[in-house]
Amino acid sequence: MRASIFSHRLHKGGGSEEEYEDAFATTLDVQTLEDVAADGLGIAISDGASESILAGRWARLLVRHFTEAMPGVLGTRDAFASHAVQAVKQWELSISEYVTEREAEGRPIQWYEQPKMDRGAFATLLVVGLSVTLGEDGDSLTTWVAAGIGDCALFHVRDNRLLTSFPMTDSAAFTNSPALLNSKNHDHDLIAERMQTHVGILRPKDDLYICTDAVAAWFLGQAERQGRPWETLGDLDAANGPTFADLVDEERAGGRMRNDDSTLIHLTVW
Repeated sequence: MRASIFSHRLHKGGGSEEEYEDAFATTLDVQTLEDVAADGLGIAISDGASESILAGRWARLLVRHFTEAMPGVLGTRDAFASHAVQAVKQWELSISEYVTEREAEGRPIQWYEQPKMDRGAFATLLVVGLSVTLGEDGDSLTTWVAAGIGDCALFHVRDNRLLTSFPMTDSAAFTNSPALLNSKNHDHDLIAERMQTHVGILRPKDDLYICTDAVAAWFLGQAERQGRPWETLGDLDAANGPTFADLVDEERAGGRMRNDDSTLIHLTVW
C-alpha cells in the first residue's frame, strides 16, 4: 500500500511564526510526501503548552525522538514510557546547551525565569505508525497504531464517514488542562498509566487526519453538527480549495475555532 502525507501549520493569530509551539515530524524526515510506502511510516505531533517555558523546544525534541525510535515506541505501554523518559534525559542536555547559549549571548537566565525552568516544559504528544502484513487470505493488511498523552487527535475517515476518533470523541471534552508530558518527569509508571493507545485497519482510499487540539476540537464540533470537515480539509490547497491559513482565519473569526497554534497532517492511502 502507498501513502501521501500533506502537512499544514499556522501560528496563533496576533502572534508570529517564531512563537509557533506545535511540532511534527515523520520517520522520513520530511513533512510533505506525495507517494511513499505505507509500511513503516511514522508520524509524531506535539503541542507545547504555552504556559510553560521553552514549550516549543520540548515539543520539537519529543517529535524528533519518537519518530527516530519508531516503530519500537508503539509496541507496549512500557516501551512508550521508556522512550518518554529517554526524551527527558535528552532534554537535560538540551537545556544545559540552552543555558550556555544564553550566557554566551550575554543574556543569562533571569531570577524570574528560574521558577519556570525548575518546573520544566510541558507538551501533549501523539505518535502514529503504519505497518503492512499479510492477512489470513493472503492479501496485504495495513494497520495503524496510535499512542499518546493529551489531546492531539487522530480521525480515521472511510467512504465519507468518520470511522474512528482518538483519543477525543467529544468537542466539549477539550479543556485548558489536558494530560501533558513534563520535561522533568522521570516517573516511568505514571507515564505508562496516562498514555492511551488505539489500533485501526486502513483500506485503500482511507484518510487519517492528525491534528493539534484547536483543529481537533473544530473537527469534532463540525462533525457533531452533521458536517463533513474532512471534505474541507481534503480540499486544502487544491485548485479551487482554500489554503489552511484561509480556513483557519475564517473559522477563528467566526468563533468556531480557538485562536491557538494549529497543525494538521493529512495522510491518505491507496
